[in-house]
Amino acid sequence: MAGISDTSEHLHLGSSLGLVAMHGGGIEPGTEEIARFVAYHSGASLYVYAGRLPTGNLSLHRPSHRMKLEDRPLVMQFLNHVNMAISIHGHGRNERCAYVGGLHQAMVHQFVEVAQAALCHYEWIFNPESIPPEIRGQNPNNIVNLPPAQGMQLELPRDLRRTKSTPDGRKLEPAGDALVLSRLLVGYISTVM
Repeated sequence: MAGISDTSEHLHLGSSLGLVAMHGGGIEPGTEEIARFVAYHSGASLYVYAGRLPTGNLSLHRPSHRMKLEDRPLVMQFLNHVNMAISIHGHGRNERCAYVGGLHQAMVHQFVEVAQAALCHYEWIFNPESIPPEIRGQNPNNIVNLPPAQGMQLELPRDLRRTKSTPDGRKLEPAGDALVLSRLLVGYISTVM
């Protein structure tokens, strides 16, 4: 059973588009840093739930559609504020594949077009039938689908979640292809807000 200090939550209310990292910190490394970077540079809202254990954070992983949101007042504030969402996740499957799911299919198709052009050395899989069922983001109870306009879920391999320490060494930030992806998301968000 996780203790209070094993996890943390962060909420920032910005625009009506929200970034979500439900498995931040050590649960799915790099997802929190991407979500924070994109929210900061785009003015989007942000919700982060993160594992803070020294090791073994994967034990804190709960599927997004099984989180008890009613027990999380910050999530409810987030959902009452945003109109659509982008959820950042990590996967440990094929390292050259990124899966793009969620119920906002127009958003999925628009973003994949941009991502394929900029990060063509990855395969961008977005047909729900081609995405493993547990990471499709198709469940209506998934946090990414709860805003009125629903949203898009990104399942990223390690290289698209890579981080490095900031110059002052106080935090991590996206690096390499993860930085390219983060900047793409910032630019994409400016077209949908």
